[in-house]
Amino acid sequence: MNYIDKDIKDFNNYIEFTTFNKFNIKVLFTKKYYGSVPEKSREEVLKDFELKNKILVSSNQTHSANVILLGNNIDTTYFENTDGILTSNKNVAILTKYADCLPIFIYDEESKIFGTVHSGWKGTYQEIVKKAIEKINPKSISTINILFGIGISCENYKVGVEFYEQFRRKFSKEIVEKTFYIKDGDFYFDNQLFNYYLLREYGVNEEKMFLNNRCTFKEEFHSFRRDKEFSGRNGAIMFMEV
Repeated sequence: MNYIDKDIKDFNNYIEFTTFNKFNIKVLFTKKYYGSVPEKSREEVLKDFELKNKILVSSNQTHSANVILLGNNIDTTYFENTDGILTSNKNVAILTKYADCLPIFIYDEESKIFGTVHSGWKGTYQEIVKKAIEKINPKSISTINILFGIGISCENYKVGVEFYEQFRRKFSKEIVEKTFYIKDGDFYFDNQLFNYYLLREYGVNEEKMFLNNRCTFKEEFHSFRRDKEFSGRNGAIMFMEV
């Protein structure tokens, strides 16, 4: 497994993942100190991250498996009931929002399509990341690169037995056994690792998947599990440098 903690640059209000820089793709993730991203205006986000030459697109995330692929003509910048946004448009910056759910960043070397999916447990259960790859329709899965963003860690993600049984009924025994942990009768779920094994089983090259050891619950990020109704939302921003 490729862990890329060394590829994460920490700043006061955000972090930067540098793993996709070789593709001229930038990936940023805001911290709690930046504030709650849904409370920021589109103009504020563009100004704060020096993206005034970009078209910022975002969506109403509903824990669905709905993914859109944007072309060159952008008629709207906000999409209802959408948890994944993909594009090869160099003028677009994609904004998605999180508070423990897992950001998954995708880049296809062949088509130059890049994008982000919001994969909480519901998105993971619905295999949203596979649906995003199918939407890209790569000539070969070998051209797909996956960067896992920061979500809640396994040790802080306690789930019920019904949750465990739901996944056990749908997915392979191998994946479930590697991604659920039982301690003192309690079940814990590793969302990042689950998606990693799901994609490996799907055929994505493990050398082109990148994980991290960070955690929204333990660190200076918004966390719904930790802060409940007082939690804000972190923002993930992905765009192509030109």
